Formats: sequence, structure tokens, C-alpha cells
Amino acid sequence: MDGTFLNDQHQYEIDRFNEQLQELKHRKIHFAIASGNHYSHLQMIFGTKSPIVTFIAENGALTMDRGQVIAESRLAPTIIQQLLRQLKDDPNLQPESIHLSGQHASYMNAAEAATTTPEIKYFYNNLKLVPDISQVDDHIYKLNAIWNHTPLKPKADYLNAKFPGVIHATASGFGSIDIIAGGVNKGTGLQQLEDHLHLTAANIAAFGDNFNDLEMLNRAKYSYAMCNAVPEVQQQAAFVTRLDNNHFGVLDTIDQILKQN
Repeated sequence: MDGTFLNDQHQYEIDRFNEQLQELKHRKIHFAIASGNHYSHLQMIFGTKSPIVTFIAENGALTMDRGQVIAESRLAPTIIQQLLRQLKDDPNLQPESIHLSGQHASYMNAAEAATTTPEIKYFYNNLKLVPDISQVDDHIYKLNAIWNHTPLKPKADYLNAKFPGVIHATASGFGSIDIIAGGVNKGTGLQQLEDHLHLTAANIAAFGDNFNDLEMLNRAKYSYAMCNAVPEVQQQAAFVTRLDNNHFGVLDTIDQILKQN
């Protein structure tokens, strides 16, 4: 989404994209959004603007089609407790703030309310401040931790080494790391969607800009890294867009694909 489909002001060319959606539908080409964001946030962005019905949310932990859950993977309560302790007590971690993304809402400790930036309010439009997030009773898809002005990939690698196979921590942009269940990522979400729509990876084009897109890009035959993507993503993708997200490189590439076919 941000850094790929949306520009830096969290916007996209609505009319242009809606025309593309009509043409894609006419050609029986399905369009889906894959994002680290929660489902409610994605609905907020597109709900009244563009008729998108399919979403891979929470970095692959929740796949939705026409309002129905296709697949979901939750963090076990015991793992959440272990993660919260590790993040709080480990001097190599200790983020500025922690959020839980659940089925019914997103949650943050009220004591951390002062760290709530406009970006956090934007990404967590369903945020609830609670006395203690370790006591939240909800189905939790993702734990998000934020560090300001800190390299994220080393921290994600550190967390994955601390919880081998149990979690999947990935840098997701805007100073944050998303932590989801082990073996879950946008690539597994894409595979679940393939099964649901009776497609194969050979039928799919995918776009991405950050580390949390790598598994999805490695799965799709036609993988496009944004020209503003981190170098590791550009190196692994089959193609690089000619325009960045601020010049709507995804829409430009869709136009190219439609003209060629």
C-alpha cells in the first residue's frame, strides 16, 4: 500500500484506477490488495472510492474475499505474552510503542498515548487505548512495534532468532516491525487466494517496495519492485517499475500490461 500503491500523502488517482478496475473486470482479471495494514483500515481507504472486494491484510494473517474470511492465522496468547515480555525487558529491543491488531479493534497501552503520532492514528483508525494490552481479549493477528530512527531489519532478524519458527517478524515501513505467526507472510496469503480463486502463481502479477513484500514477490511470476523500493526488493523482483509511488507506478504498469495484452 504505502510506498507502492499510494503516494506519500496516502492517496491514489481514484478515477484512473476505477477505469482500470472496469477494464480488468471485463477481461476477467482479479485485483486484490495485499498489505500489512488491518482490514478495517483497508476498508476505510477504499470503501466508498473503489469497488475492491479482495484483501490480503495483516501481512498475510487475514485473507478476505467479498466480506468472507478465506483464511486467517492468529498469534497464540502464550506467544503474545512472551513477545510482550521480550520487547519490554530486552535492552536490544524496547520499542517506543506496541500495538496489537485484532479481529475487533487495534489496541495500545494507555500509558503510551503520548507516543500516538498522526501516522499511528492514520494506520490504526480503530485504535483502543487499554490499561494493559497483555490482558486484551480478542483474536490477535499481528503485534506491531515501533522504533523511531532505528534500522529495522536487524531488529526483525533478532526477533526471528529469539523465536525461531514461532513468529515471523518483518520490517513494514514507517519505523515499524510487524510480528505475525510463524510461516505466515504475504506469500502464504497469496497462495491461499490462489487456491480460493483457482489460480496459480504463473497467473499473477504483484507489486511491492519493502521487506514484508519479498515472499509475495518471490511467489508471483510477474513480480514488480517499485523503483523506490529498498535495494533487496529490487534485486529479487523480476521487474522494476519505471515510476515511483508518488507518480503512481502501479497504475502506470497496469496501463502497460493492459496495452500489451
